[in-house]
Amino acid sequence: MEKSKIRVIYEYEFRRGTTVSETARNINAVFGEGSTTKATVGNWFKNFRDGDFSLANEPRGRPKTKVDNDHLRAVVESDPSQSTRELASIFNVSIPTILVHLAAIGKIKKLDKWVPHELTDAQQAQRLEASLSLLSRHKNESFFNRIVTCDEKWILYDNRKRSHQWLNADEPPRHHAKPNVTQKKLMVTVWWSRSGVFYYNFMKPGTSITAEVYRKQLDEMMQQLAIKQPKLVNRSMPILLHDNARPHAARLTVAKLRELELETLRHPPYSPDLSPTDYHFFRNLDNLLVGKFFNSQQAVETALRDFIDSRTPGFYSRGIDQLPLKWQKCVDNMGAYFD
Repeated sequence: MEKSKIRVIYEYEFRRGTTVSETARNINAVFGEGSTTKATVGNWFKNFRDGDFSLANEPRGRPKTKVDNDHLRAVVESDPSQSTRELASIFNVSIPTILVHLAAIGKIKKLDKWVPHELTDAQQAQRLEASLSLLSRHKNESFFNRIVTCDEKWILYDNRKRSHQWLNADEPPRHHAKPNVTQKKLMVTVWWSRSGVFYYNFMKPGTSITAEVYRKQLDEMMQQLAIKQPKLVNRSMPILLHDNARPHAARLTVAKLRELELETLRHPPYSPDLSPTDYHFFRNLDNLLVGKFFNSQQAVETALRDFIDSRTPGFYSRGIDQLPLKWQKCVDNMGAYFD
């Protein structure tokens, strides 16, 4: 059988979802053993997956259109979101050829990275100025042992994720129930220092953090701090590091902070990457929660307590002590978010 006709069958079987082995076996059964091989079918299927459905042979030898790597780099860097199909069209070459040249100039495909907020120039400038100020203070003053930090987090009851499964080609994947659109969850506020967690509070379901709620938490936090870490209260007043959420910045809260004589450490808006609770405590908690399913509030609370109890003392000091590194990265990136 003519090769051009067999290639039409390759494309037909590929679009049907037939496997490489099945395609080779079917063709050889109808047109005679040796009409094709698994390797040949595999090569054509690879072209199809790359978006190349041309059934003609690639010209042998050097391509008629040479891809200049410097030109390719300039085109890619002008718009990194271009597809390989678009780049192949620009340079009039096949997709496999453009992939070879992309590898040669060190370009790899990466997914977009989600960021907490699309920062304005003014917000980047705030982050830069704040980080410079904090680095300067750190250079001239030892104050990390005085820092107490906090944040709120929703903990889902159902943290199960779909997982990949290695199965036979004809074996159906296992089924898992899809999580509800409106999942059950609990909000918790955690307060900690270099010495560990000294207070946490779960909100009642259906309630949210308000300035009045936060004021009460501040009173309770100070009481627990005096009991569990009295040196921090008696020898040197703590410095509070919290974000700029509305309840934290409300006038009622500011008045309560003055009443408690609590200094607050400067923290620019939209900056979870500069918050130890976000980049350290909650990130590690999230890793523990992956795949977990809780059937009650008690189970959620037990999971948090188990996480806290399982951390070594060095866990908490490492989280706080990373602050200068985070501030420096913010400066190096001129206030933009960093990895």
